[in-house]
Amino acid sequence: MTKLIRVLLATAALPGAALAAAGALENAWADRLPDPVATHWGSEPNGHTPLGAFTGVSLGLGAVAVLLLATTAVTALRRGRPLPRPTVGVGAGFAAMPAAVLLTVLVANLDAPDWQAAGSGLGVVPFLLGAAALGVVAARIGGLPSPPVRETPGHRPSVGLRPGQRAFWSGRAVNPAMLWALALIPVAIALLPTGLPWPTAVWIAFVGFVVTALTYRLSASVDAKGVTIRFGLLGVPWRHLALDRIREATTRELSTFGDGGLGLRFNPVTGTTAYKIRGGPALALSLENGRTVLVSVDDPETGAGLVNDLLAQRITRID
Repeated sequence: MTKLIRVLLATAALPGAALAAAGALENAWADRLPDPVATHWGSEPNGHTPLGAFTGVSLGLGAVAVLLLATTAVTALRRGRPLPRPTVGVGAGFAAMPAAVLLTVLVANLDAPDWQAAGSGLGVVPFLLGAAALGVVAARIGGLPSPPVRETPGHRPSVGLRPGQRAFWSGRAVNPAMLWALALIPVAIALLPTGLPWPTAVWIAFVGFVVTALTYRLSASVDAKGVTIRFGLLGVPWRHLALDRIREATTRELSTFGDGGLGLRFNPVTGTTAYKIRGGPALALSLENGRTVLVSVDDPETGAGLVNDLLAQRITRID
């Protein structure tokens, strides 16, 4: 089985089949379901939604999640860096979650005379466990182990910057998987039949979108003043490292969940700060105070080379 077929089976076929099954059951049971259906529970049903609207939103969210997951996985595969097993598994599990929620609502409302007479919403637990099991299967089929961490000791990159020359470098990275996960997970949570008031559900979704905007994109730039690191669509939070604080720049290969995982991570034992939204090549800055800053951006070799050349020019001017 080719890698592409495995990836598509894991990220599109499996969660897509769960959505198709939920949609087929809704159609087959339409005459046995009240309209509207109970969609939120406390100790008893306390919220309802028209059957067609709830089905459409659930299947629509699932379809968007499947599309984004499969597109991300195929793109990563074509770039030579396939998504690792944990990413595929978590993505497929969340893509199947809308189907699990829809099935919960269908089963709870089946043969009820009206939404207020619906059964318990606790049936969501086995369906969510089923989505998790689907994620495990997807991880086994379409995920590959994260690449090992490889450092480049003794290698000092350079871009050949000559004395008096000026140069600027900018590198960035985006993680579509983080984008759809951070955006869709809060919406999926809001749909769960747990009795959340709609204002609370909307607030959860809003926070998810804000976190997405702040974290899914990362950029770094190098000029004669130093290195500037920026997160998110608005470029905040950001950090500037003056050139005189940097001892050397190299590159490093990071695993997806190494160095504390994704996002902004600090290791107090090693003194390493990682700005990371994906595994793969990263700019590694060794600071004068003995600490290390890692930035997972594309083409870090050029950025490291420019930093080293600017440092060499600075030392020459001081001498």
